[in-house]
Amino acid sequence: MYNFDFDICAIIISLIVMGCMFVIKDRDRDENKMFFWIVINGLICAVLDIIFSVAVNNKGCIPLPLFYTCNNLYLLIHNFVPYQYYIYANMISGAFYKTDKKKYNLLLIPYFVNFVLLITNRFHNLVFSFDSNYGYHREILMICIYGVTLFYLIFFLVHMIIYFKSIRLKMVIMLSLFIWSGIVSVIVQYFYPHLLIELFVQAVVYMSVMISLDDEASHKVSEYDVYSRNTFKRDVKLLIDSDNKFSVIMLKLTNIEGYMSVLGIDQINESLFNIATWLKTVDRQARVYSLNVGVFAIVLTGQENNKAEYVSYVLNTRFREAWKVNDIDIEYNAIVYEVHVPDNLNRVEELLLLGYSETGNGSRVTFVSGKGLEELKRRLKIEQAVRRALISNNFKVYYQPIWDRVHNKIKSAEALLRLYDPEIGAINPEEFIRTAEKNGAIIGIGEFVFEDVCRFLSERDLKSLGIDYIEVNLSPVQCMQRDLTDKFIDIMRKYNIDVNMLNLEITETAAVENTEVMKRTINKLREIGFATSIDDFGTGFASMSSVFNIDFKLLKIDREILWRAEENEEAMIMLKNTIEMGKRMGRKIVQEGVETKAQKELMESLECDYCQGFYFSRPIPEDEFVEYVKKYNGIN
Repeated sequence: MYNFDFDICAIIISLIVMGCMFVIKDRDRDENKMFFWIVINGLICAVLDIIFSVAVNNKGCIPLPLFYTCNNLYLLIHNFVPYQYYIYANMISGAFYKTDKKKYNLLLIPYFVNFVLLITNRFHNLVFSFDSNYGYHREILMICIYGVTLFYLIFFLVHMIIYFKSIRLKMVIMLSLFIWSGIVSVIVQYFYPHLLIELFVQAVVYMSVMISLDDEASHKVSEYDVYSRNTFKRDVKLLIDSDNKFSVIMLKLTNIEGYMSVLGIDQINESLFNIATWLKTVDRQARVYSLNVGVFAIVLTGQENNKAEYVSYVLNTRFREAWKVNDIDIEYNAIVYEVHVPDNLNRVEELLLLGYSETGNGSRVTFVSGKGLEELKRRLKIEQAVRRALISNNFKVYYQPIWDRVHNKIKSAEALLRLYDPEIGAINPEEFIRTAEKNGAIIGIGEFVFEDVCRFLSERDLKSLGIDYIEVNLSPVQCMQRDLTDKFIDIMRKYNIDVNMLNLEITETAAVENTEVMKRTINKLREIGFATSIDDFGTGFASMSSVFNIDFKLLKIDREILWRAEENEEAMIMLKNTIEMGKRMGRKIVQEGVETKAQKELMESLECDYCQGFYFSRPIPEDEFVEYVKKYNGIN
């Protein structure tokens, strides 16, 4: 007699697993849906196994045609489960989303052969048969049933080996249990045919897999009922690691902070919940993620670019209209990024950085794709290079000599930052400085340059070489720091540097746009003895009075004015008047961009105090600078 106690236990465990999946696990994910169906099939097989056992144990209690039907259903469903295992493994490795679905349909052919054999078995009895006493007999074509099971299990194992690195370790262990527990239980049942433990062991494995699955709350943002940033990182990394081509539509609301300060966080969260709910309806098969407050991502699997274009179009259209919350119209400014992975971007970090980029043009909706993403990708790479440089000390300070007309000697130099990144190579200072000012890294960079200059001054006796001071550029962002003066004082004390050896530069545009703030900062710096100069003079659009309102020691005339003066009479008049006016107001004049002998002689004729440019030297490392000054100033 067959003992079906283990089948009863299998049914109980399967029901518990299904209940837990329904209540606390994420039912929306494709892999979880597949796992749910695997458990259901196991449950049905256990019920059919009990019916089979009762029929055999109690001969004649079930009509023979129904007996045949139950056994056919059992074999059909049980034979289909290994195929489901294979699909499940494809889903959790990410390979499912890049594979042509025709492949999975073709893999069903062996199963359909068995399907036909089992449906027609009542007429040929070549798979199994029953005698008049309900005795069950495996016939010659039963090997087809086992062969197809083995066929799918081999595919399953090969897939696990190929995508081993893409699957989380605990899932590798759980999926391995699928195979080995099945093999062990089949062997046991072969030697003890009346002990029906196979489905019980499978149910225990299903319970283990279910426990290993993340709870819905662990990877969703409860306020918006969409997936979280960490889940985005995990899912996208999986798709990238398994060589998928897919699209990400990123939505960033650029003016959300302003609305939050006025309406409060509760109303904004309600608005964001409405947006998240709407995003999930744009494409029912897509996954929606909340990456930050006001930043959402939609992941579209598959290689259909037209689907991404459609979603982008829908977002562009909808966000030109207001979102209503409690009879209040909220008009969000939105940036919509359409990214095709890996064609546009190919790293999770790059995608996440889109949420921090500032590419909006002030309009209600800004759309970025294709070429715009290439420019953005370059900027994101530079942002990463700047962060790496601050950690790994990839920044280097170079010095460009400044020539003194009266003494015909090198009397000072400007400290200029250079960056060579191991991945990108040499980066133009204008690029990385502009990027650093936008993301706030300029504060750390400014402190690095100031401290490195102080270190250089402490290690080398530049006074003995005829150097009066070193010019250090001061970012407008740094000037907004209340403790800037205290930081500089601490650094100078650390290296025992005389404040007279330093001159701080800011650009004309910064001085004009932040006149009052700049005044307070520069006044505090001057109180402790710093000299100051205005850089790139002549490039701004302010009145002379607003610039000279700040007590600058030096005016550094922008190189463009000099270069144009050689070709344009009006530019020459402007150059002469600027130098003359500066001198009358008691400022020293430095001309930037002097690259030829003729330009140097022109500056001499106009009695410009100092010259700086490639005619004298490019920016050079500190050791070369020291040797250059020694040679130029005639010091042995």
